[in-house]
Amino acid sequence: MSKTLYIHGLDGFLSDEKRTILSKHTHVVVPRMDYRANPQAYYDLLTIANEEKVDIIIGTSMGGCMGYHLSLHLRLPSLLFNPALPFRSVGIDLPAMDKARDTYLRVIIGGQDDIIDPIQNVAWLATHEKGDMDIKWRNTLGHRIPTGVFEEEMDAFFGNNL
Repeated sequence: MSKTLYIHGLDGFLSDEKRTILSKHTHVVVPRMDYRANPQAYYDLLTIANEEKVDIIIGTSMGGCMGYHLSLHLRLPSLLFNPALPFRSVGIDLPAMDKARDTYLRVIIGGQDDIIDPIQNVAWLATHEKGDMDIKWRNTLGHRIPTGVFEEEMDAFFGNNL
């Protein structure tokens, strides 16, 4: 069974319901991160990913930003929900990345996201991503990911691509 690093968003956590959904597909590692107090959070996550020998990265919002950069650096497939790519409300040190992705990237964008502007998010990806990716635009989705949408996207990600 694969091992997945799940990275929550700013002040977030993985609910028990979503952990159960993920556990049907993969062994899940879920560190608690305090992004506000730790501008080095990316490097802590990199250490965790290497020590745990994860195969997949999933992230939401700020965790999606971390997941984007980690998956590129570690060459791991990833699924990102509303990643905070064009801007972040807290300062995080991120490495410069200038290489093409050679693993699967799927990004879920909520068309009604009122935290991370969905148009700016897609524009950032179009400008910065050098590899293949799938972007799924869910027009009625906001910033928070309902359990039903989470389950649907996990089933699709793990069922079709890994």
